[in-house]
Amino acid sequence: MLEKLTKLSVCYFSIRYLPPEIGCLTYLEHLDLSHNKMKNLPTEIGNITALITLKVANNKLIKVPSALSSLQRLENLDLSNNRLTSLVSLEFDKMHNLRTLNLQYNKLQSFFQAPLWITCDLEGNDEDMANGESFSSSVEMDVLESSVTDLHDDSINGSVASSLLHSTAPSSNRSSQKRFKKQRERPCNLQEKARQERLNMSRNRKGEDSLNVSNQAANGICESSDDIVPPEPLLEDSSVDDVDVDNKELSADSDVSEQDDADSSECVALESAEGKDVEDNCKENSAASDSIPKASRARDTTLIKKRTGKRKGKGGHDESEYKKRRLNRDLDVSSRYSTTSFCSVGDYLPDGFYDAGRDRPFLPLDSYEKTLHFGSREVILLDRETDEELEAVTKCAKALVSLYNGGNISVDEFQIAFLLAQFVSDHFGGSDKSLMVDRARKSVSGSNYKKPFVCTCPTGNNKDIMKSATQSISSAEDTVLLNMCEKSLQLVKARRNSIIVPIGTLQFGVCRHRALLMKYLCDRVEPRVPCELVRGYLDFAPHAWNVIVVKRGDSEVRFVVDACRPHDIREEADPEYFYRYIPLSRMNSDTSPDVDYSFPSLSDCKEIKEGGSTTLIQCKLGSVEAAAKVRTLEVSGSSADEIRNFEFNCLGEVRLLSVLKHPCIVNILGHQISTKWLPSQDGTPGHRVLQSAIYMEHVKGGSLKNYIETLGRSGEKHVPVGLALQIARDVAWALSELHSKDIIHRDLKSENVLIDISEESDGATVVKLCDFDRAVPLYSPLHTCCIGHIGIPPPDVCVGTPRWMAPEVYQTIHDRRLYGLEVDLWSFGCLLLELLTLQLPYAGLQESKIHQLIMMGKRPLLTDELEALGPVEDIEETEPDTEDYKEEKTLRFLIDIYRQCTKEDPSDRPTAEELYQMLVDFSDLTSSKL
Repeated sequence: MLEKLTKLSVCYFSIRYLPPEIGCLTYLEHLDLSHNKMKNLPTEIGNITALITLKVANNKLIKVPSALSSLQRLENLDLSNNRLTSLVSLEFDKMHNLRTLNLQYNKLQSFFQAPLWITCDLEGNDEDMANGESFSSSVEMDVLESSVTDLHDDSINGSVASSLLHSTAPSSNRSSQKRFKKQRERPCNLQEKARQERLNMSRNRKGEDSLNVSNQAANGICESSDDIVPPEPLLEDSSVDDVDVDNKELSADSDVSEQDDADSSECVALESAEGKDVEDNCKENSAASDSIPKASRARDTTLIKKRTGKRKGKGGHDESEYKKRRLNRDLDVSSRYSTTSFCSVGDYLPDGFYDAGRDRPFLPLDSYEKTLHFGSREVILLDRETDEELEAVTKCAKALVSLYNGGNISVDEFQIAFLLAQFVSDHFGGSDKSLMVDRARKSVSGSNYKKPFVCTCPTGNNKDIMKSATQSISSAEDTVLLNMCEKSLQLVKARRNSIIVPIGTLQFGVCRHRALLMKYLCDRVEPRVPCELVRGYLDFAPHAWNVIVVKRGDSEVRFVVDACRPHDIREEADPEYFYRYIPLSRMNSDTSPDVDYSFPSLSDCKEIKEGGSTTLIQCKLGSVEAAAKVRTLEVSGSSADEIRNFEFNCLGEVRLLSVLKHPCIVNILGHQISTKWLPSQDGTPGHRVLQSAIYMEHVKGGSLKNYIETLGRSGEKHVPVGLALQIARDVAWALSELHSKDIIHRDLKSENVLIDISEESDGATVVKLCDFDRAVPLYSPLHTCCIGHIGIPPPDVCVGTPRWMAPEVYQTIHDRRLYGLEVDLWSFGCLLLELLTLQLPYAGLQESKIHQLIMMGKRPLLTDELEALGPVEDIEETEPDTEDYKEEKTLRFLIDIYRQCTKEDPSDRPTAEELYQMLVDFSDLTSSKL
């Protein structure tokens, strides 16, 4: 019985070694060995070829066996919190399905090379971070404390908690206590040191502030509203002492005063720039003002304003009103980007804009310091008032664009965008050598490169199942860049003792940072570049990019600009880019002219059908009638794999439907993946709910299943033969289109066929194939990043509805093996049975009997009357012009097609193209005789 296990968890048992008999569990898919005391794993673990998830976290592993490389189906490998120093024994090039590799808190070197398709977490391995201090140990302490807290919350006994502490802490209790004490005090010391430095600077400037400010006013400084706060004269009753700040006040309220400084400065900037979309260039400053540091001038002016009380703005309004307006504006743009993952051309990113990510509730900026621990994902801040490096970058970008505009060559918006993309890429550490990747992909794919399913992995579109893929491009440079980005982030957070990271402080940046800076610069250069900020997926990896809108005559052309690949800018409608760059929200451009990224409120729409976790809702997109396929997932009760596969499943269906433009396949209008935070009892964001909605054209007649049930209730024996022939022909046409692109539908049945035979359809019956959430590319097991592969079961797993399922699919329950396009032909035969009998396949049989018949490859039987009918050739042409003769001939033809499609041997079934041609020829022959 144990040999049939598919899931095994052996945690918190203090196991020191794993017996070699573990290799006998060949059906095991999920193995969790976390929180034990193992130093090695047996080589027999490589015999568990069905493994998908392997967790060996919080052990004492010194090395891992090379046998792990033979686990071809492994997708998630967790080796965190061990003592690994090297992984040279693993051949990652053979592990094509591996997606996530967790190596946190080991003793690996800072440089680790992994293939591009693997998301690798190396946090806590560097020992030389934070200017020589052990930064990783400080994070390790946080992880340890949270783990122990979780143990107490789960009412696990104290012995397990103590063993966990013992396995993680050093052998010397005294030294560990000193180290923990030092780590707890370090953030406080860093903060106190920063405050002391600001205090010393203030003392050195004492008595000089008013003189500096007077000089600035006398010299008539005229800078852009983005640079510094314009100086104001002192009030008559002001004195030099009023400019200074009490030492205690500055020391205790430094953080608050700095925020107030930035807010007050931005209020003045808002006044001077009000009504403008693009900021003015700076004029030259006088020699006296150039000698004064910009940060000091801004700080001195702010201190004056704090002492002189409220300043009247335009129209006699108080400064507090302008401050409130500015904060609300910034918060609104940041909040919308957090919830919609999109900023349009009209969304001007203001100073103070910040990106906090989409995996946590959106909060005011200062709240992230209070609620999130130091190891949390960074909040990216765009604010030149508090970020001198960003100010310098912005001026450089303006100067660069100005240099090109000042020449004799005319530079348009596209060329400026290309220039800025290269500028951002160089600023953040360079590109990912996309031209090399593109050339290699083309050379590997050969003639298949032009196919809609462009695969970015080295396998290309190779159809040889037995041929293994090898990594043809070295990923060393990309790995180094990612490591540098991660280290740069950790250093900045360590120095600032904060998860809020000003973007100017980063020397290396990933797509998230690059897309933000690109949008920010496009909004500020002259002429301003119409730029969108988009967050979504590149293939199946989370990504952020920009879209540049360029006018070409009377129309607009949209270009995808990826600052990670600055040399490869293409139109958004380019087939490769359109299928690979998938935003979290997108409305197809040909949907409706009055739709601009505005989705209807689904709660106000009419519900058509509900089934399990999927709901079908009727709604409107502008003036277009649509049907939304909506799924929801409660994050709090779901595993990481379930959350990942939820979005990937939606992405897979979106990408497939985007490719399949066909008259008999339902047309996709748009999609949206959103996050909702439901409030708890105290009003704070309690738990997260993911929702995906795929908007498709609405077919008024509904599903073929409903029509068949209606006919059955009215006493009919079958669908009218003429209509049945048309439905069969149109479904076969859709199937041939599907198979021409090497896609298996895997769930063909009457419920997934939409028809409209109403008078409003101009007398022509509309037939549409739908529901592609189980469809998969035929050769997806070969690929590491193939379209529709991740999150969707591969074509060696039992997927579909049993009554319509081909025997070779059903048999994979016990013996996983690849099946092909022929499985859809069997399901097509079962669909014909529904048309001919108005019954389900295997109607009237018990489930156990149905299971037995499918396993044996026995097709479902027609009614006795239809089974008795012979082939078309046997019919006597006594009265060929009568309706009865035509109906019987069509019935015999459809029965013959049914028998061909449901042959036990898949190779004996016709192809979808052959099937469609037979139906077309018979339809033409019948029509000509009429």
